[in-house]
Amino acid sequence: MLYQKYLVTGAKDPVGRLVVQMLLAEGAQVRVLVPPESDYSLLKGMGAEIAEGEIVDKDSLKDFLTVEDPRHSAVIHTEEIRSISNNKNMDMRRTNVAGAINMIDMSMRAKIGRFIYLGSAYSLDPDTAMSGGKVEFDRTKVDGDYAVTKAEASAYLMEKITLNKFNASLLLPTFIIGPGFSEDYDMNKILRKYLENKVSTVSGGHAFVDVRNVASALVAVCENGETGGTYILNGEYKSAQEFFSEVTATSGTEMVKEMPKWAQSKSMDKWVSRFCRITKKDNPKEVYALFMNNPDANYESTVDAILPESEVRKVHDSLVDVLTRPGNEVLPDRIDLEKSAEAAEAAKAAKPDESQEEVSKVSEAVLKRAEESAAKAALSNEDAAKRAAAAAAARERVQAKIEAAKMKAEQQAAIAAAEAKTLPPKQQAGAKQAEPKPQPANESSFAKISVADAFAQAQAAKGAAPAPAASVEDIPEVDLPGGNTQQ
Repeated sequence: MLYQKYLVTGAKDPVGRLVVQMLLAEGAQVRVLVPPESDYSLLKGMGAEIAEGEIVDKDSLKDFLTVEDPRHSAVIHTEEIRSISNNKNMDMRRTNVAGAINMIDMSMRAKIGRFIYLGSAYSLDPDTAMSGGKVEFDRTKVDGDYAVTKAEASAYLMEKITLNKFNASLLLPTFIIGPGFSEDYDMNKILRKYLENKVSTVSGGHAFVDVRNVASALVAVCENGETGGTYILNGEYKSAQEFFSEVTATSGTEMVKEMPKWAQSKSMDKWVSRFCRITKKDNPKEVYALFMNNPDANYESTVDAILPESEVRKVHDSLVDVLTRPGNEVLPDRIDLEKSAEAAEAAKAAKPDESQEEVSKVSEAVLKRAEESAAKAALSNEDAAKRAAAAAAARERVQAKIEAAKMKAEQQAAIAAAEAKTLPPKQQAGAKQAEPKPQPANESSFAKISVADAFAQAQAAKGAAPAPAASVEDIPEVDLPGGNTQQ
């Protein structure tokens, strides 16, 4: 690794968390920025150094950016809020614009040697980017508030690179999909509406890239990217019909019909919206807005030359992981440490001005890091097994308490019945209680269903066998709402 310390923001989200895991697997020193009073036990358990702060508060970033050797440290800024809605979102603007500007300014003030920014391909002028012309950021030429916020922050960073010679690079992925995102993530909402509510689809299309490829590309750009480099990362473009055909094939459900063409026209927006409000149905144009914004925007990747030799995942593979892995866990790619050691040794040996002894020292150091990473992985698997055993024991204790409570209730009922028999006939009649009426199901309990649950229900309806769950050794803990964790 080129830098002594890596400072990562957004590490509680799937992209940032994967970046941290990949850096730690290579033996790097990693510090992460987490909001105060938040649950960061997972990150701390991985071996990352924790610094509390918020990117919207400049003063809280000082400890995060204070390092012994700032010139040999790198910031990888992944924190952002994503949305496909065209409505104004002030929280997204604060995080994506004000927060990004704070990180850029404070990193320059701290004299950080390298800065990597997670932008978006949709912050580019589509006509310029897809024609292979000069990369430009113009907020007036992009669609959607998310794209606007990313264009503003990217333009600010490019200005600092040009005027202040700031050593920074940008990675611009298309829409990110894959496991690890919360149920509130836009793609998971889309899949639920399709699988659970059978909302009609729309025309259009979109370009997608897997979250694991994005994390790998961020690390690669940090190590090998040029100053001022803007690298586009695209996995695969799919039309809306192709995308939902993949969802149908993966989930085993029937294909949902497309909304009539005449109803998709802009002239019908008002009437379609009114109809959906009256009938209390989902408006397909709102549910699938992702496919209708810039439907022909299909970008060509420009980051391939500096990426490690790893296969870019297809949309089908990403969907399989999202739909079949319980809880949408992030299962990171294994880092091939032996290949890393061989590559480092070959690179050093290719330089004639370095002695064989120096080459040997470098190789030994890399191999030592590989052994340490392997040992950490073994300990992580052992801890996971212990946690699984503890969870099983806890479930048994809870079940025992439930059984004890049932027995106690039965005993009390028997005592009450015996006492009632000893009363005079009139009092016995008064002591009888009416049978409890069945209570209606709480509608709120059905308000949310995970994508994995919807997929499981679809398979059960068709009589298909459920997808095999990942093993304990392969599944790290993930954040759940309310600060809990799941294996």
